[in-house]
Amino acid sequence: MLPISTAAPDADLLALLADAIADVGYWTWWAQELPDTFQLEFAGTQLYLAPPASPDQRPSSQVALQFRQPTCVCFLYRGEETTEFAWVAQLQQDELPPPTCSYDGVGFGDDARLRTLLALATQRHLVHGYVPTDDAFLQEPYRLVCWCGEYGVALAAPQLRVMTHEGEQSLDQITAANRQWWDYWRTYWAKRSTVEALPYDGACEVTIPLQDDTTAPDESL
Repeated sequence: MLPISTAAPDADLLALLADAIADVGYWTWWAQELPDTFQLEFAGTQLYLAPPASPDQRPSSQVALQFRQPTCVCFLYRGEETTEFAWVAQLQQDELPPPTCSYDGVGFGDDARLRTLLALATQRHLVHGYVPTDDAFLQEPYRLVCWCGEYGVALAAPQLRVMTHEGEQSLDQITAANRQWWDYWRTYWAKRSTVEALPYDGACEVTIPLQDDTTAPDESL
């Protein structure tokens, strides 16, 4: 098992992880064992985390962010109408279609971006710890604000684990997983509409190349 991340995190790596989730990802689930752990799960990310289990399947891109000893767990809402936050339980119980992440709607460690995202909330539902507008929120090593349409969550914790079906990933491994996803994306589009076409992948389909150009963004750090 890899050591839990407790040192000051690399801002570039956290930004890369946030963008890989937010670009075309969606929020699939959450779970908690408070006060010890709170976990968010996302799919459709731009992370190549495991090869396809069979030729008719896509590679795994599902990732879980596991916040250890969280000091803030707060669900957010930015709709105009009043909500009773019933959607929180519905998402956890698979009774709500997974909401798509809002483009540029995931902030991970960037204080200015976190403040901007927090200001979008019209209502908050505090589950644990202090409210995310507390000054202490920005003092934690790992702090996240995530918006998926009208639904959001704010989390802060001293420790973070990035979990996949293959086990734990270090933040350093996220860089390679993102680069490998873009390699897969190039292959997907190169073979699309041919007899060698890969299985349909919604994340690739909505990341459309410019004409015949399949040059990925420069994600080098």
